[in-house]
Amino acid sequence: MDIGHRRIVSADAVGDALRSLVKSAKEDLRTASHPVERIVGRFGGFELGIRATRGGEVPNLYLAGNCQYHADPYQTRPALVAALELMGKSHADAVKSQANRRKRLEDLQLELARPFEHEGRLADLLARQRALEKELDLDRDKAGSGRADMEETRRAA
Repeated sequence: MDIGHRRIVSADAVGDALRSLVKSAKEDLRTASHPVERIVGRFGGFELGIRATRGGEVPNLYLAGNCQYHADPYQTRPALVAALELMGKSHADAVKSQANRRKRLEDLQLELARPFEHEGRLADLLARQRALEKELDLDRDKAGSGRADMEETRRAA
């Protein structure tokens, strides 16, 4: 994690740095006439920001990229680090899932572009079916057979 112009590696050091950012944001809020929001560093390829508003709420850490991921406001160092790690893991999972879906979409598009392997046989069978229907003359007598079925139903009742 980068905070300011320094690189912080260990979880304890990151927790201390985040805790001091939260305290600093609280102090800045006391003298400010409006909410405090600023980018304070980078984490996992995202900009790390902090937002503090009046009303006694704990300042909120967030990661900003194409959208913002807000960490729950915690007071302890390990909880602050865990919240940011969880957001980073969620992002990594989303990127992996998106890559899998893109691959699946490409595979499906290739499958759709391929011709139907039994198309010739299907065309032959459909032509044969039409010829048999014409030979048996099934379409011509539908109305007559329908009336006969109704008469049989009346007699049975």
